[in-house]
This record gives sequence, structure tokens and C-alpha cells, in this order.
Amino acid sequence: MSTLELFKTIQSSDFSRYIGGQNHLFGAFYQLIHIVGLVMVLSSIILLSLRVLGGGVRQQSLRQITQSTSWLIWVGLALLAFSGLLIFIPAATNYYPNSVFWSKFVLLALALFLHNSLYQGIGKSDEEPSIVAKLAATFSLVLWFSVAFAGRFIGFV
Repeated sequence: MSTLELFKTIQSSDFSRYIGGQNHLFGAFYQLIHIVGLVMVLSSIILLSLRVLGGGVRQQSLRQITQSTSWLIWVGLALLAFSGLLIFIPAATNYYPNSVFWSKFVLLALALFLHNSLYQGIGKSDEEPSIVAKLAATFSLVLWFSVAFAGRFIGFV
């Protein structure tokens, strides 16, 4: 089964028709949940990255900030996945030819990889961040904001 066939199957499912047949306010609610999830993820990434770069909340250690924000990142990602599916399912075939849609997921995969590999180790250290940590923080900010901008511009392509 090709990706296009899969998207057609998803869009023609009973669940898709149910979601698509709901009042437009439900769509607005899914969008709102998506934005809340994005704010949770981005605000946590910003706090952590600014601390690594020597700014932000200097009263707390990098470890404390990591511990305080890690749950926000995971809850935010869960909200993004849940609401994103509800937004995607009724219009799956519209997303298939959209290059920005696919770019968003490549950027998201890179951001998640960076966060779960190199960046997690940085947050567990009590040492002053190295140049590698600062580069990772900068790259993390660029990736996460690129994901957000790509998501915003999906509708314009």
C-alpha cells in the first residue's frame, strides 16, 4: 500500500467522516489544543536553551530547569500528537502533496532526536555548559521554531 493509498483510506474511514462532520467549533478546539501543546514544548525548550546559553533563569541550575520542564515537553508533545491527528485525519489527502507538511515531520524527527540524545545529557550535568552544549541549544531552538513555522505555513502551500 502506497502512502497516498494509506492517506485515502484514513480519510475515507468512519472515524474521519465523524470528525469531519462535527461542528466547526470542534476544529477550532483541536487547533487550540495544538497551540497549547506547542506553547508547552516551545516554552520549555526556550527556558532550557537560554539557560545553556548563559541567559534566562540563572537562579536555578540546568539540572533543576530540566527536571522542572521535562514533563511539560512530554505532555505538550502528547497534546500535539493527539490534536494533530484529529486535524489531519479528515483532510489526509490534502496533506499528501504538501511539501511543507513533510518538511515539518523531518524537522520534528531531527528535533526529537537531538532532544532525546545529546540534549538530555546536557540537562543532567551540573557543570558549566560546553561549546558543544551551546551549539546543541542553538540548533535545538532553530529546529523547534522551524517545526512551529512549518506547521503554521502548511495551509499556505
